[in-house]
Amino acid sequence: MPKLPTGLISLALLLFVSGCATSQPMPLTVPVMVSPDVPSHLLSPLPVPTRNVTRNRDLLQLLADYESLRRRANADRAAVAGILERPGSAGEQ
Repeated sequence: MPKLPTGLISLALLLFVSGCATSQPMPLTVPVMVSPDVPSHLLSPLPVPTRNVTRNRDLLQLLADYESLRRRANADRAAVAGILERPGSAGEQ
């Protein structure tokens, strides 16, 4: 008589295991860290304008050189910000 419950339990366990064998596995998603590619010319420091100032005209030209340098630096910052704002460039979806 003790063999009947053991046989029924083993049959039930066999049915439970075989039911799981036909189910499809769930796809596993793994997050991937992506770092944005910023060009090196946007990260390198800009050279300081060098000009010998002997007259007011030279001083005005030096100020114009600094203004040009400031605009270029702001354009580089805007380009880096644009790269970082693109979807997927910094790992966001």
